[in-house]
Amino acid sequence: MKKLLLLRHGNASLPDSGIADYDRPLNSRGKKEISNIAYKLLEKKLIPDIIIASAAERALSSADIVRNIIKISDNDKSLLRETETLYSASIPEYIDILKSQKETISTILIIAHNPAISSFGSRMTGKHIGMGTGNLCLLELGIEKWSEIKINSPVLISTLLKP
Repeated sequence: MKKLLLLRHGNASLPDSGIADYDRPLNSRGKKEISNIAYKLLEKKLIPDIIIASAAERALSSADIVRNIIKISDNDKSLLRETETLYSASIPEYIDILKSQKETISTILIIAHNPAISSFGSRMTGKHIGMGTGNLCLLELGIEKWSEIKINSPVLISTLLKP
């Protein structure tokens, strides 16, 4: 069984603040949202083997907060993978990213953006998954290898956690 954690980045500065959307930082509310979710990950012993994050500023900042709280070392850069693809990924691109992961990895945390991350969670579960900022969706998948993942992979458990 593989576990997939889908996390929408925390709340960011307003789009009209003169900063390109890609570069918008987390605001104080967003930092608090992500801190709260990271502590819930610790409490539930949901520690990812890797974090795959959008390369946008607010997603990378969210990843850094999670890493610091759950004590993933800065020295092991291979535990955080950033990709521009997740900034505006399609559902097939999410699947491709997951299929390319090592089979020894049990739990993956993806940090990305709406509407794509909610759409992906909804397609995987077959039910509406509305993810506000800082929301995390846990999917326990009935697959043994990441290479087996597809849209209709069996989802044994899905849980939505809010900050």
